[in-house]
Amino acid sequence: MGLHVLVSVISTFVILEGLAPPLLVLASAPCHFPAIFNFGDSNSDTGGLSAVFGQAPPPDGETYFHSPAGRYCDGRLIVDFMAESFGLPHLSAYLDSVGSNFSHGANFATAGSTIRPQNTTLRQSGFSPISLDVQWNEFYDFHRRSQIVRCRGGVYEKLLPKAEDFSKALYAFDIGQNDITSGYFSNMSDSQVKAFIPDLISQFKDIVTWVYGQGGRSFWIHNTGPVGCLAYVLDRIPVLAAEVDRAGCATPFNEVAELFNRQLKDVVVQLRKELPEAALTYVDVYSLKYNLITHARKYGMHWPIL
Repeated sequence: MGLHVLVSVISTFVILEGLAPPLLVLASAPCHFPAIFNFGDSNSDTGGLSAVFGQAPPPDGETYFHSPAGRYCDGRLIVDFMAESFGLPHLSAYLDSVGSNFSHGANFATAGSTIRPQNTTLRQSGFSPISLDVQWNEFYDFHRRSQIVRCRGGVYEKLLPKAEDFSKALYAFDIGQNDITSGYFSNMSDSQVKAFIPDLISQFKDIVTWVYGQGGRSFWIHNTGPVGCLAYVLDRIPVLAAEVDRAGCATPFNEVAELFNRQLKDVVVQLRKELPEAALTYVDVYSLKYNLITHARKYGMHWPIL
């Protein structure tokens, strides 16, 4: 139920972050996009990592799809609800060659992905080798080759996006959480993790700018959630009792996530100046998720950190 609440809040409100303090306003009119191109990690992976390393077993997929569906959750993801709200089919993962349809976009996200390339394998660290720069390369190649192949007609024309859809599409980003946790899993201190955040933001900015150069104009950018509320983080990284808040979350980890989000918001404001034809929406997922956790019973959840 919590995910449905989160999606409802995101779809109903637009978070405006500019030079003035952030405002929460009611969206004035429905939007329509012919396609979605998504970049990210497990929060929006619809089959990328599972296409490479095998399908995730139950309980993943069992509630809505009733079988493995490439998602690391038991139901749908926010990107699924976004596609449905635009009347589009769920996004096929770029890496999945079985039954994929890219006529309405593609998903380059893979679970465990980071903004910065990792120097370890998936089995060593648990983080995907398909970092954001790799996802960009996949998109760049897809943009170019899809139009060459589409010109052959027949089934190719039906399964690949139109050339004009690339400039009309929504480009969604949800990534950065794993960069923070990878720092802690490498035994870095809070200050050491904070020190590399500017580099993360710089690399993220480059990718958005490059997508803009390929014709992207509408950007939907999620900030990172409250890392200190993730059960697998709390289980693996010891924290003092004094560092745990009333919701059961680790305050030091959340403070790092908040720092990442402030710098991400700043770069979105900067990109609005540098990319004059772009519409960039910064979505405060952190506040939405933390509200769900701290008011869990209000939304029908009894164990929000599990």
